[in-house]
Amino acid sequence: MRLWLGFILAASLLAQQEIAPIGIVRGTLIECDAIRLTVRTADNHTYGFVIDSKTFIERDNFRISCSKLDKAEPLEIVSDRSTEPGMMYARLITVVNPETRSRRRALMAVRAPVEHEDPTLSIAPRGSLTFTGMVLRVDEDGLVLRTRVDGEKWILVRHDTRFREDGLRVEPSSLHSSTRVFVRAGKNLDGEIEAYEIVWGEILTPARAH
Repeated sequence: MRLWLGFILAASLLAQQEIAPIGIVRGTLIECDAIRLTVRTADNHTYGFVIDSKTFIERDNFRISCSKLDKAEPLEIVSDRSTEPGMMYARLITVVNPETRSRRRALMAVRAPVEHEDPTLSIAPRGSLTFTGMVLRVDEDGLVLRTRVDGEKWILVRHDTRFREDGLRVEPSSLHSSTRVFVRAGKNLDGEIEAYEIVWGEILTPARAH
């Protein structure tokens, strides 16, 4: 009887878990182990992700292991397809720390003049667009990205665009043509696509399920 109850409970939890969308997923941690991570979003959706040794997990710009995450911690996950049926792959997991961010902003406000808020944020939240594809051309102003669904896209590079290779922060000059990348972006007032973060390297090559 206990065995059947356990089976029914596990099946119920599995049924409640949905397939995460591709792109940026934000939620609080439910559980994490060497191969799985589960989060709950603000609108009460539960998503499970496949993770492996190539999944980059960071807190305050330092790489950490899954065991260092605390339950209910707010996370931001770069989600993509996986070979596991019904599951998405977590390429990059970032611990969102509002307190640290608030302290950093307050310190910057004391040390430097207050900058004008980006007016585009009221139209399209930062990072509301995501693209995955191959870089056809790149220069100091931006890059041409060939995507599978939307064709070729011209994406501007901002002065504060973050570049990550194999999970580590690198200089813009490290990005070359014929590189497969993930781009988190948004639109400016002119309707142009601007990149906020460009990621490539080993974390974009999920390991096959055994």
